[in-house]
Amino acid sequence: MKKSHIAMVIALGLLGGMMMWKDSLGQPAPASAPAVPARVAVCDVQEIYANYDRAKDLLTKLNDDRQAAQAENEKRGKAADALQAELTALKPGSPEYENRLNQMERMTIDRKVELQYQEALMLRKHRQMTAQLYSEILAMIGTAAREQGINLVLYRDRDLLETDETMELLAQIRNRKVLYCDSSLDITQTVLARLNEAYRASGGK
Repeated sequence: MKKSHIAMVIALGLLGGMMMWKDSLGQPAPASAPAVPARVAVCDVQEIYANYDRAKDLLTKLNDDRQAAQAENEKRGKAADALQAELTALKPGSPEYENRLNQMERMTIDRKVELQYQEALMLRKHRQMTAQLYSEILAMIGTAAREQGINLVLYRDRDLLETDETMELLAQIRNRKVLYCDSSLDITQTVLARLNEAYRASGGK
């Protein structure tokens, strides 16, 4: 009796499962939400770098620092030349000669070390400046895109550079990110104008 009872329970369970499966086949699939078309724009970041007032001011400051370092290096060079002229007028081996020789060697080493330090400092400042400007540009691109209901902004490439080298031309072609876009999709000038307006409003800080 127990075995027949168990068999009956299993049979009823299978029958119920088959009926539910059959009913599910007759039900229409739930409608999926319609896809929302994405709005796409492009932006020429190089043009923004070239015409962003803050970038111009920072580059001018960097060039001023570089010229000041170069002037200091030339000043040290003239001092070393003067010391070398004094050295030629002294008797080799004399105490005064050895003193001047030591001064010249120290001055030459100091000048070389200072020049290397200034070059490394300029490179670090330029890298920091570039990273900071890029962050500002990205933030403004995001702001302009959200205001215009744009979902995706692509990097717009400039025109191919003139070159006689086939490999260089092919490299430029391979690196292009946007092959065609309508001019109405370009938000470069919008972003640039917003950046310059915000920079002027901050007093050029």
